[in-house]
Amino acid sequence: MSVFAPATPFADFIYRHFRSVHALKLGLALLVAVTINAIWAPPHFIWSMVTIVVIMMSLPQVGGAIEKSLQRAIGTCLGSAYGVMLVATVDSYWLIMSLLILAVSLICFISAGRYSYAYLVSGFTIIIVVGDANHDTSEALWRTANILSGCVIAILVSLFIFPIKAKQDWRSQLTHAIDNMAEVLAQHLKAPANHDLDFRAKLEAAMKAVLTQKKLFFSLEWESKTLKKHKVLLSQLANKQVRLITLLELLPLTRWQEEDKDAYLQINAVASELAFYLQQLAEFVAGKAQQLPTLPECLEQELQHRLQLALASAPITSTIETSTIETSTTTASTTDSNAAATNGEVPQGFALTGYSWLIYQLAIAVEALYEDIAIIEIAYNKQPASQITSGKAD
Repeated sequence: MSVFAPATPFADFIYRHFRSVHALKLGLALLVAVTINAIWAPPHFIWSMVTIVVIMMSLPQVGGAIEKSLQRAIGTCLGSAYGVMLVATVDSYWLIMSLLILAVSLICFISAGRYSYAYLVSGFTIIIVVGDANHDTSEALWRTANILSGCVIAILVSLFIFPIKAKQDWRSQLTHAIDNMAEVLAQHLKAPANHDLDFRAKLEAAMKAVLTQKKLFFSLEWESKTLKKHKVLLSQLANKQVRLITLLELLPLTRWQEEDKDAYLQINAVASELAFYLQQLAEFVAGKAQQLPTLPECLEQELQHRLQLALASAPITSTIETSTIETSTTTASTTDSNAAATNGEVPQGFALTGYSWLIYQLAIAVEALYEDIAIIEIAYNKQPASQITSGKAD
């Protein structure tokens, strides 16, 4: 099923109440650990409960719990193996501690990137296992077993009891970002000349949603083979959202005089289609539309042509002549232009052209957003690679 398919009522309920569901799942996982302890009473079973809390407390999504559990399990096994080997084979206290310090320092040096948590766990596991070097390996082995059992409990509870999917959260954040961008663009295009609308809150919310998407990438890889194959595309999609937000931040900075509003309204009428396309895209990503909406073929070229027509029909009050004319006329035009520049006025022709360029760049960004989402949708539908184009109408 596509990541953009409408969510089931059960999945939607879990996502809307994910904090309560997450707290309930953590409590159930601890209850399982307490029950096991009551039945078998293995030594040092508190480490199982500590592991459950460490893994599940900050990672409600299934993919995140699996990722952290595996890293903790691997780090625990490696650290425990090294620690047991030291205790079992080395008799000298100072030699054991020297090898311990050397190992932990080396782990600190190489610890970086995606698997930094596994390095961290292996480092403190070595210290826990070696302890005071009393050569009692049974305690170390029981701690290792309990940590691994905690990892297993955390994974099973995350997978099979009210699973909270990172895919749902990622889609919601993507919808939130696109919806905010569409609203900002629509409000700006409908606003009067020299409006003082403040879009910072909406744009900041959109940027926050993009950052949340990036945090979910690792979890998405564990939950979806399709998204794992397109993990580079997910990063590109986030970057394209940032580019679109940056362009939208420039819109409130554009200003024009009341007498020039007709020329700008012609351009805004063309640009209003972009807000419509963004809103349609947000509805599809949210699962409110069954099929990805299509864009006109060569949208940016068509929009560029229409913007040029709007510029050509606009009454330009002050332009710089490019043809050969009489010296006196050239001197007069230059003097007028210099005077306008001195007074802080921008020639309308230049301002209109710059504004049109901004709208044109927005069209390119919207088209790029459509293209990436279309690739993901087609990949989920398992269509041939030759059909992975840009989601535009033929």
